[in-house]
Amino acid sequence: MNDTVLSRARAAWESGATLRARRLRYKRYTFGRQWLDPCLLDNGTVRSEGDYLIENGYTPVTNNVIRQLVKTITGCFRESVAGDALLADTVETDAATFQEFLISGCAIQRIAPSDGLPRIVSPARFFIDRLTAPDGAGAELMGELHDFSLAALVERFSHGDGGRMQMLRSVFRRHSADTSPDAQLPRAGESADDSLTFDSSSRAATLRVFEIWSRECRRMLRVHDPADGSLTLVAADAEKRLRAANRKRERRGEAALQWRLCVDSRWVCRFMTTDGRVLDTVTSPRHPYAMCFYPMIDGEIHSFVEDIIDQQHNINWLMTLNDRMLSQAAKGVVLFPENQFSAQMPAAMVAEKLREPDGIVIYRPEPGVPGPQQVMTAVNSVGTQQMLDTQLRLMREVSGVGDALRGQTPSGVTSASMYQSQQQGQLLALRDLLDTFRAYLLRRRKG
Repeated sequence: MNDTVLSRARAAWESGATLRARRLRYKRYTFGRQWLDPCLLDNGTVRSEGDYLIENGYTPVTNNVIRQLVKTITGCFRESVAGDALLADTVETDAATFQEFLISGCAIQRIAPSDGLPRIVSPARFFIDRLTAPDGAGAELMGELHDFSLAALVERFSHGDGGRMQMLRSVFRRHSADTSPDAQLPRAGESADDSLTFDSSSRAATLRVFEIWSRECRRMLRVHDPADGSLTLVAADAEKRLRAANRKRERRGEAALQWRLCVDSRWVCRFMTTDGRVLDTVTSPRHPYAMCFYPMIDGEIHSFVEDIIDQQHNINWLMTLNDRMLSQAAKGVVLFPENQFSAQMPAAMVAEKLREPDGIVIYRPEPGVPGPQQVMTAVNSVGTQQMLDTQLRLMREVSGVGDALRGQTPSGVTSASMYQSQQQGQLLALRDLLDTFRAYLLRRRKG
């Protein structure tokens, strides 16, 4: 049974590979690493776009517009929940989850049974066997990857038992030797989840543990007691005991118990190591995850950031092209006839004087020969500025975040009512995102 559960978890993890890869790309774009997309060269090799540009003499330029848009919409979310007392204790967690929601289209939290507070679960470590509804309803198996240090492992799973402590230390020593040779402590401020594998820990001196929740059915007896009207579930093999209880009730003149066979489902959690050893088991009527996947049409997930990546990509290329043209254009180059240099001022001294704001260049003019000339080349003839303006306008239109929503000062001809109307219109474009996430928070409250 345990091997089957672990195999199903592995299959669920592998089925999410495309979603994780897309999320990683969107996350990189959001935080400024926007030249890592692969490109296939004519010789069949694959390079990142940034490496390709550098190899061809270009300097990749990044003008990160996505980050500001995400921050603006997150600010709109914070404003919308500012007066909600029920979210006061979780607003920071929810705002971070909302940013994840904008980036990947996934909002996943784990509700702690002790205090009911949510904890953010990274989609990079989460797996689920099927996605047929925005809230994950219909899934039969889900869970996440953990990397435990020895101290955290003993604290979490020993339950104060000395024998279990020894067992956990033994398991840790045996498996820590299998840690990936590339695993190391993540550097402060850097992601440790960009290249996770299912089996091996991504961090040095840690043990990979799978938290696997599976929905399981069992045959039960639903028992009705007419004396107090209660309904209880008992194991299917308890029928003999129930009949004996009814014989006692019959002798006392009491109403007999009534029962019928039924199927009851429950969620079973297994904390397992890579070799299938179960470290702990928990049974609950429901799993602890609160999920929202957007927009979930035919099982597809499409985030806010996905909608504007193409515009961001084009903006970067246009900026790089413009930078390349500027670097190759003549900017103040002086054409100085060779036969006009004077003996008192050689070429090196002329170049130095030209750089000085009050420099004087002495030369001997030749009849009929033009004097020194300064060359300036215009670089706007190819229309890069117009194309860049078009992409920025498309970015505002596609995202729904315009100048009014960002709080920028309106022009002198914009009335207060017009400015407010623009803000309301832009908020209307974002209402689907904001209302979907608020509905998720309401579902989480209700459990």
